[in-house]
Amino acid sequence: MPDITSGWRRFQAVAAASAAMTFAACAPDSVRNIEAKGFNAYLDSLKTACPNMVIGTNNISEWLRNSGNTGDDDYVYWLDQTSRLYYKRISPAQYRTSVSAALGSGKADTRAVDCIIQHLPAERPSSPPGGKLL
Repeated sequence: MPDITSGWRRFQAVAAASAAMTFAACAPDSVRNIEAKGFNAYLDSLKTACPNMVIGTNNISEWLRNSGNTGDDDYVYWLDQTSRLYYKRISPAQYRTSVSAALGSGKADTRAVDCIIQHLPAERPSSPPGGKLL
């Protein structure tokens, strides 16, 4: 008869290792690279261009005013996806789908995501400074 306990422990170890690698790989360029001046300027521009942005229960405008909290998984995810959008790693349609699915979907979400996409600079780089790609 197979030992269920050792199989469960093995599963937990693999799951924990996988989660740790995934979280480390998802650190947004803006968190990993302080030289991301263009991206940071874009985020700053959203403070006035898109006031009162809310996605699900997350107040994006508040995150931008307070530089977010890297301990908040929703903030880290939003920042990562917004970085990917800015650096042309994902399309606006992919951004809309991923952010809405992860953080919420409703009329307020649509307005916030529309504003974020609408205010993307036409000319923006396809990779962060130093060529670091996720």
